[in-house]
Amino acid sequence: MIYDDKIFGDLCHKEFLVEREVKKLEEIYLEEVLPEDPKPEDEIEFTFNCPLKFHITSGKIVKDNREIYTFNIQERKTQWNDSIFNFSEIIKIKIPPLKENGLYQIHLYEMNEKIYEQYLSIDNFEAPLWSEESIIYHIFIDRFAKDEKEVEYSENLKEKLGGNLKGILSRLDYIENLGINTIWISPIFKSTSYHGYDIEDYFEIDPIWGTKEDLKKLVREAFNRGIRIILDFVPNHMSYKNPIFQKALKDKNSNLRSWFIFKGEDYETFFGVKSMPKINLKNKEAIDYIINAAKYWIREFGISGYRMDHATGPDTNFWSIFYYNLKSEFPETFYFGEIVETPKETKKYVGKFDGTLDFYLFKIIRDFFIGKRWSTKEFVKMIDLEEKFYGNKFKRISFLENHDSNRFLWVAKDKKLLRLASIFQFSINAIPIIYNGQEMGCSQYRDILEGNRTLHEYTRLPIPWSADKQDKELIDFYRQLVKIRKSHPALYKGTFIPIFSDMISFIKETQEESILVLINIEDKEEIFNLNGTYRDLFSGNIYTNSLKLGPMSAHLLLRIDH
Repeated sequence: MIYDDKIFGDLCHKEFLVEREVKKLEEIYLEEVLPEDPKPEDEIEFTFNCPLKFHITSGKIVKDNREIYTFNIQERKTQWNDSIFNFSEIIKIKIPPLKENGLYQIHLYEMNEKIYEQYLSIDNFEAPLWSEESIIYHIFIDRFAKDEKEVEYSENLKEKLGGNLKGILSRLDYIENLGINTIWISPIFKSTSYHGYDIEDYFEIDPIWGTKEDLKKLVREAFNRGIRIILDFVPNHMSYKNPIFQKALKDKNSNLRSWFIFKGEDYETFFGVKSMPKINLKNKEAIDYIINAAKYWIREFGISGYRMDHATGPDTNFWSIFYYNLKSEFPETFYFGEIVETPKETKKYVGKFDGTLDFYLFKIIRDFFIGKRWSTKEFVKMIDLEEKFYGNKFKRISFLENHDSNRFLWVAKDKKLLRLASIFQFSINAIPIIYNGQEMGCSQYRDILEGNRTLHEYTRLPIPWSADKQDKELIDFYRQLVKIRKSHPALYKGTFIPIFSDMISFIKETQEESILVLINIEDKEEIFNLNGTYRDLFSGNIYTNSLKLGPMSAHLLLRIDH
């Protein structure tokens, strides 16, 4: 069974990771900050890895071009690196509390020459409280609904089919009835393509998707139902048709030329796609433009935050600046990044986002539930380690499928597996996403992978709205699952306590409640010995002593003698 969408690409290959380590050690890089997200009252320790060609002698902490603190390098450690078959130098720098919120810079010097600069945000910002209770419904706008109708299928899936903001508005009753409290919408800005990830104008909505009045009405009507709206934002690249890029392309003397990364007549792009030039987010004017665009939609329309596309494109300095500026003005907004990286690299974005889409979790869920790659003990252990690795401060967002992956049902070919994987997804602290149509049983008619090409259009088919095309039983299941999660804080913020048995088994616990999660993915009956009295949150049945789990079944058990 082919179930791997290759979403990590070369990151899964050891050779690639070794080559990346070699390249990384050509320059100074910040290896660790402790604490990871420093507050004004914290002492801070920085660890830098320095190659042989640099010898750091001193440094400064700078804020608003003012020198705040100076230091000499006192703690050095020699490190051998197998990947480069050579030495490098580890430098640790400890500084006292900086006491004030702000954007700071670390400058490192070799003698009197500055050779390194790193931004650091010192703040008390947190993910908003509302985010931990979020259940996100991910809408691909062009294919969701057109006014009050279904989007018509076309043989040309690369053209705009006309799903729009009015279509989302017309389905708010359905979304509210599911129990959803957060909607994430794919990019709605004026765009060259049907997917919206190449923006022609950051301050306008594409006419085919609606108007600014439509967005205001949607945000207002959704908020009245307890639903927040998050938009997809694309800072890394824009459309080659964007007037800013066209001016830079045609006039070599334009100040806009430095907004992009030109190399002679050529320019850097998003993964070699010439229609998506990469924005130079080391340029102050370009940074200010992107930040002002992001603020505009929050200030004028009341959206609640952004999913940040291709967050690994800009360097982390940009994200420190972006996050500090947005959170300073709108502290109750929520920002999560599309960070397709190893967990080690993903953690470097702590303090630069409120959270991240958890691609590693996506992979191991499919590895386990569909690929049967892990034993239940190995899988539960991996989840336990990942929970400990990230903690609860940096919000992880879980998903079983999205607009870039094959539908879960397409690869699993089994609705029971989808239900079991969803029960698991909704039982851990990571914020769950339902990709539009997932809850209806939507699939596709061909794989998105074709040799070295990825044909995303086949996981972005129009959503069916006639009852005979939807799986009502599955919709009811998701409605009940959403209600259970929202009603029991142990599921979304409880401590994860692993139980190593022949099935997926763990406890989610707060001071107020304890929930035992049991998931049997085998085609045979399993018995689990209980150590108390439990009520099943799906059926209401009471269990003591032991429980027989049927093949391919699951139970969420609230301990009632707790």
